[in-house]
Amino acid sequence: MMITIFRQLPLVAAIAAAPLLNAQEANQDTNKFAIEEVVVTAQKRSESLQEIPIAITAYGDAALEAKGAVDIGSLSSSVPSLTFTPYPSSSGALIMFMRGQGANDVGQITKEGAVGMYIDGVYMARPQSSSMDLADIERIEILRGPQGTLYGRNTTGGAINVHTKKPSGEFNFKEHLTIGNQGRVRSLTTLDLPMIGDVATKVSYLSSRKDGYVDNVGGENDFGEESQSGLRMALNWQISDNLSADYAVETGDIDSTPIYYQNNLLASSSYPIEPHKKSRQAANLPLSETEFNGQSLTVTWDVNDDLTIKSISAYNELDTRYYQDYMNTAFVAFGYQTDDAISSRQWSQEIQFIGSALDSRLEYVAGLYAFNEKASHFQQLNVGGLIIDRDVNTDNSSNAAYAQASYTPNILEDKLTVTAGLRYTEDDRKGVRNSVLNAETNIKNDQSYDSVDPMLTLSYQINDDMSTYAKIVTGYKSGGFAEASADFTLAYDPEEITSYELGFKSYWLDRRVRFNLAAFISDYQDMQLDLSPNPALIQVVNTYNAGTAEISGIEMDMMWQATENLQLSLDYSYLNWDIEEVINPGTGADQTKEFVLPYTPQHAYSVNVNYQLPATPIGDFDLNVDYSWQDDVYMSAGTSSNPSVKKDWQVGAYGLVNARLNLSVAGIETGDLRIALWGKNLEDKNYEAHRFTAGAGSAVAWSEPRSYGIDFIYEY
Repeated sequence: MMITIFRQLPLVAAIAAAPLLNAQEANQDTNKFAIEEVVVTAQKRSESLQEIPIAITAYGDAALEAKGAVDIGSLSSSVPSLTFTPYPSSSGALIMFMRGQGANDVGQITKEGAVGMYIDGVYMARPQSSSMDLADIERIEILRGPQGTLYGRNTTGGAINVHTKKPSGEFNFKEHLTIGNQGRVRSLTTLDLPMIGDVATKVSYLSSRKDGYVDNVGGENDFGEESQSGLRMALNWQISDNLSADYAVETGDIDSTPIYYQNNLLASSSYPIEPHKKSRQAANLPLSETEFNGQSLTVTWDVNDDLTIKSISAYNELDTRYYQDYMNTAFVAFGYQTDDAISSRQWSQEIQFIGSALDSRLEYVAGLYAFNEKASHFQQLNVGGLIIDRDVNTDNSSNAAYAQASYTPNILEDKLTVTAGLRYTEDDRKGVRNSVLNAETNIKNDQSYDSVDPMLTLSYQINDDMSTYAKIVTGYKSGGFAEASADFTLAYDPEEITSYELGFKSYWLDRRVRFNLAAFISDYQDMQLDLSPNPALIQVVNTYNAGTAEISGIEMDMMWQATENLQLSLDYSYLNWDIEEVINPGTGADQTKEFVLPYTPQHAYSVNVNYQLPATPIGDFDLNVDYSWQDDVYMSAGTSSNPSVKKDWQVGAYGLVNARLNLSVAGIETGDLRIALWGKNLEDKNYEAHRFTAGAGSAVAWSEPRSYGIDFIYEY
């Protein structure tokens, strides 16, 4: 694997060298075209993205607007090593994978994923609201690879940090209205109020809707519908010169219907194997409903110039009920419907100590973290008229202590920095299950786990424009028990990961070119894999520590400010995986050939062009075009050793073109007005969103066709 990964480096270098060489031949008056520095808080303090030894991608509000990114899923095309896939039975949940790590079944409340999502520092346990619109966002940071030292809760694959805009204390008004095809209407209204005393207030309201793209013939509601609404209020209280409090409260809901599946075995001249615009028969499709409420309080005390103490407290509620009618596409011979209701109540408390010492040669972060979630999941399956119920309740707790310190010794002209980190985590998971299929009543399970995860990084600042780093870090994904297991008392142990990473970050040509590269190798022990004890009962799945694997990869991101008006960027990811061994604990059989790494394209890349057109009397135009490519991927870890069956789990490769033409209108005396025409999947490509096999043919769901619209954005 290591040889394979480094064989790719010449290819990556060649791709990167072309614009560098062309840029050298271009205008050498480069300073005024320098790429703007990006400041992030990935290590709990404000730092330059180019100087921290982390593989990270960040987007500010202007970049998000230029890409037309209104939800988390919109970013998957911009970060090649990150994939989002719609959950089969709910359009309100996304399956998130990064560097080959994630969670196949996000509907199981007894299991968690490997990609952590944080909003203003608060971990969000359930992904059922992950498709909620990004409303009033200041910045999104995507940290790739294990983040065990500073971020807990199983972030072995990476972390997504969403930072909202704080109240400014001055009057500001913004309205962002979108109208598009497929009945799209979206309105985001933000009101920033003048400070009253020492308190600043901001209120944001979001409302959006779109029609479905597959007609439910003869039935209620179509497939792919969605409507959202949300209200958020944020307060900033400057208590004193060195003490402040930020409080936020939000509430929202999503009403939606899932994606539509069709089976290739049911194809005919009137119903060919292609994306369908209408269902084969009437589906039972009530609206799936998700409601969430949350509050957070962050208190920041600047003790002195060298120490800040921060407290982050949060409470969140989530209630969701979602339906799917697979009709006869899953089992062909008879119908298959699912009805799921999930309720979650989570609270968390974190205390951070952020400081420096020894004339700032030593910078440190230390903290204590506590988390608890009480959740329930009721699932009803209707398999050809046979009703199968399952009811699970869980109580999950996690406590951790962590510390990370960076020291710059007085050697090598202060260019070397050594960073060491350590996190101790304790997890306690309790569950109770009632199951008709397993004839169980109040079957209980209670498991506890702990882990010590160290990290060591050596970084070297070659000059003001170049730095490099080497990192070794371990990660931990908590053990537990599976909702869908044949035996609820069966538990599995934590999954362990050790990752080795080399990184290089640089500016070139007076900072007109930014080029970053990361290469990594990750070893997985005691991999948590799902194994079905009876292929005839696919709804019964046991989770075991059954495997070992290695994932290696190269990630490159490059930006070139070619002229004052033209900016080009390229993001590329190469991922290579090897399932080394899978032994069925129950039978002792070697099932290695039956397993793959899901949601992990070998090659993925994104090319973006942003061009500011010459000024016109009506205003300034800028055009943003991006093309993204993703290799084929599997939709499940457990497939089959049979190549034809394995193929039934594979979504084919595809490339998409998105574009946005923005006009900053001239002559507006009060405020600023922008009008944008946009289109996604401009070529109207037919590409699959998800697929699976249930013993007879392939059940395939196609992605949304071309969408387009117009935005009106007014700020005052």
